[in-house]
Amino acid sequence: MTRPCPAPLPPRIPKRKAPPGACDSHIHVFGPFDKFPLNNDRSYTPPECTIDLYQQVMENLGLDRVVIVQGSAHGFMLDAAIEPVAQLGKRARGVAVAPADVSDATLDRLHEAGFRALRVVTRVKGGVSPDQAEALARRIARLGWHMQLLLNGPRDMADMAPLLARLPVPCVIDSMARFSPEDVPYHPGLTALLRLLETGKIWIKLNAIERRSQFGTPYQDMTPLANALIAARPDRLVWGTDWPHTSAWDRAMPEDADLLDWSLQWDGGEATRKAILVDNPVRLYGFEPL
Repeated sequence: MTRPCPAPLPPRIPKRKAPPGACDSHIHVFGPFDKFPLNNDRSYTPPECTIDLYQQVMENLGLDRVVIVQGSAHGFMLDAAIEPVAQLGKRARGVAVAPADVSDATLDRLHEAGFRALRVVTRVKGGVSPDQAEALARRIARLGWHMQLLLNGPRDMADMAPLLARLPVPCVIDSMARFSPEDVPYHPGLTALLRLLETGKIWIKLNAIERRSQFGTPYQDMTPLANALIAARPDRLVWGTDWPHTSAWDRAMPEDADLLDWSLQWDGGEATRKAILVDNPVRLYGFEPL
């Protein structure tokens, strides 16, 4: 039996207004459980957090687009992610978790449903391991998709850099590659990450900052890492809330409005924030005009 995760906080209004077309590039939805039960082999037990509940977050934060990443707690139950993407239509895109033997027909179905990537994880049950990444990357190259990776920590980055460099598709690393404030600027894994980022081969998601911050809101200790990534390639970054913030057992549950307000601390001004919140997600996920 896994430990139940606390529920996300009710959304409030942020201090700043998101630019038109802004995208939350990383959320998960879970349930409804009577239709989409959780996988028995999982690392955590989330509360029921449906797309209907998340739409209130979108409204309060002033967001127009979202990327729904299939949660590992649902295993390979693709319909648990397909249905919420379909519910939001052109406002949503999806990232799926699929086994190495997934059929081409299933991949085609996912593409038609608005999915643009497969996810590989190194640290939770119910996902796809990195040793399957190359085979899956070859399978999705014809669709113009990318691979999304959740690494286990900075040491993974240095070890996996050669693999990421040779994948035949772009790679998106979420949760800021799980680097912490003390890793800036000298951790060898961060050096490897920045070198790859500068080539344009990879993208980074600026999400899950509350998991690595030592002091919490307003997350100023995470800003130097964001600024280092921005200095390298602001056109290869996207932002996300990581709603509903699973596994928040030993830290304060974040306010999603605070996560959006954190973008005020980035270098580069409004043009950079618009690129990360609006323009980059459109290019990466192929969003249609609203």
